[in-house]
Amino acid sequence: MISDFRERRTLDDMFYLLMGVVLLLAFVRTVFPRYFKNLFVLFLQTSLRQKQTKDQLLQDNLGSLFVNLLFIISASIYGALVIGNKEWLDYPFWHIVFFGAGLLTMVYFGKFLFLRFSGWVFNSKEAAVNYTFTVFLVNKVMGVILVPFLFLMAFAKPGFKEVALTVSVGLMILLLLYRYVISFATIRNTLKVNALHFFLYLCAVEILPLLLLYKLMADYIGGRF
Repeated sequence: MISDFRERRTLDDMFYLLMGVVLLLAFVRTVFPRYFKNLFVLFLQTSLRQKQTKDQLLQDNLGSLFVNLLFIISASIYGALVIGNKEWLDYPFWHIVFFGAGLLTMVYFGKFLFLRFSGWVFNSKEAAVNYTFTVFLVNKVMGVILVPFLFLMAFAKPGFKEVALTVSVGLMILLLLYRYVISFATIRNTLKVNALHFFLYLCAVEILPLLLLYKLMADYIGGRF
């Protein structure tokens, strides 16, 4: 009987990748302890009007850069793990990670430029800065929260993976709702907008570009197979 050589599936590369994520988190926690602490202190406060804490976060550009990097890496790995576990695409894991990281970087860098440009055009720089700060604050917290779920999605048994996926998706939905509620409360104090105007903004600037990018990604990857 002739049979092909059985290839052993190894998760060594995944282990080292996730340990690198933990190392990045530990680096931020050790090198920028005040920034890391203020990040969650401000997030857990009932109001984002705590000017002193907010100013401290805005002044630490290097710490903000590393935590943003942690969000990009965590979110891209999480997306690749979900796609791989659900078998939605027959595409190499590393390619999905790099493609997702590039996509997230493009989306949020473009959003940052658009908000700053809009604040300059409409003479509402303070509102644009406050909204941008809230968006990236929630993203940074999400990047930290996703780290333990990466290990569960990568190494746990199928039943635990489903539980981890459900809990993590629920947490991300809550964080996004929190982001929109806080953002609306923040800009309403600066600009005279109502809930309808803000909902139209979300549809035009937040939801529609993501749907277009998802359609583009699906067509691009689907066209490769």
